[in-house]
Amino acid sequence: MIPRYLAFTLAFGLALAASLEEAQAALEKGAYDRAAALFEEALAQDYARPEAHLGLGVALVRLGRLEEARFAFAQMALLFPNRPEGFYNLGLVDLRLGRLEEAAEALSKALDLAPTEEVYLALAEAQRGLGKAKEAAETLKKGLSPERSLRYRLVLAQTLLEAGQNAEAVPVLYEVLNRAPKEAQAWDLLAQILAKEGLKARALRELDRGLAQVEGKGRALLLYRKGLLSGEDRPLQEALAQDPGFWPAAYLLGKRRLEAKDPRAALPFLLQAYRAAQEPEVALALAAAQLSLGDAASAYAYAKEAGPPGVLLQAQAAYRLGRLAEAERLLQDRLEPEARALLGQVYLDQGRPEKAVEVLQPLYLEGRAPEVGANLAAAYLALGRPSDAELLLREVLERSSRLAPAWYNLGIALRALGREEEAVRAWKRAAELGYAPARSLLR
Repeated sequence: MIPRYLAFTLAFGLALAASLEEAQAALEKGAYDRAAALFEEALAQDYARPEAHLGLGVALVRLGRLEEARFAFAQMALLFPNRPEGFYNLGLVDLRLGRLEEAAEALSKALDLAPTEEVYLALAEAQRGLGKAKEAAETLKKGLSPERSLRYRLVLAQTLLEAGQNAEAVPVLYEVLNRAPKEAQAWDLLAQILAKEGLKARALRELDRGLAQVEGKGRALLLYRKGLLSGEDRPLQEALAQDPGFWPAAYLLGKRRLEAKDPRAALPFLLQAYRAAQEPEVALALAAAQLSLGDAASAYAYAKEAGPPGVLLQAQAAYRLGRLAEAERLLQDRLEPEARALLGQVYLDQGRPEKAVEVLQPLYLEGRAPEVGANLAAAYLALGRPSDAELLLREVLERSSRLAPAWYNLGIALRALGREEEAVRAWKRAAELGYAPARSLLR
């Protein structure tokens, strides 16, 4: 990911009046509280001092008091609408605060007054944050000129990629690489674009060319991309050897093992990724691994940390921990079939078969999943409907003849209907499939 521009500065070379020199000196020394107090004092004496508004805003930003800083910059923009500094820094604060629409508006005004590289980059950042990659690409293309930095060109290429304008990004990247062949991000972006264009073999060749040029930890990025595109693990392992803290490589190695149904092998890689970066996707994968390994408590903690994507795993872990009310709460209003199936199971375990039928009956009709049908039949049995349970279970077993709980419940239904010999045959089949409750009934 290309670093985004969010630096704050006393931009555009304002000349400080003598009365503000002490405040500016405090700012430069890092005495931000004193600087803010001095700038406020200067404004109390003369509110029409743009230097004081700007200095106050910068000091407040350094102190992390963004709302106050925003007011200072907004005042400057209001009082001095022909100066770009107020609009520019107001836009940067709004970026930090996540007010992207306001940021784009302020930065557009700054751009009209001072079309500098920094303003173009900041405006494009706001537009990208709003999901307007095409607008951001147009902004950066408009600002492109021979004196623009390599960093500007890298941001342009990244934005063109996000906007789906891959062909336009390629010459930009080759220009960067001709001037800076050790720029790992440029090689990585080029490989991404070529792969998106269906040129995976060429992308891999370009990565090899990049690996011959790039030194240090930047190699980890290219090795990661090579492992991702090739499907091979070795480049990912080499990336971790190059930079043990490069979490995407460890995460991908863990994820591949998790997808291969080997959570025990996945766990060390996922933990390595998590130690380097507590990203939601890493926490989510760790939750899945721990749940598969039977550690429901750890799975619950990681799933909770993953945020909204982890709610289903959190519910599954809560269910495993016997916290049925919590699992029910987490599953309410979720529409995924897996969530609805688990909610039906929760209702069964709570002794609420009528609620289980309410959830499981439409779910079964949607997909005819055998496990859902078996649980729906269990709910029918609990409600004293053995005939309905038998019909449903025979349908389920036609689709999945090795589903032991279905054979077991079929035996229960048949006994309730007075057909003992058939019930015993059903339980014997369940026992043959390893279902312990059936064995206990046959003793």
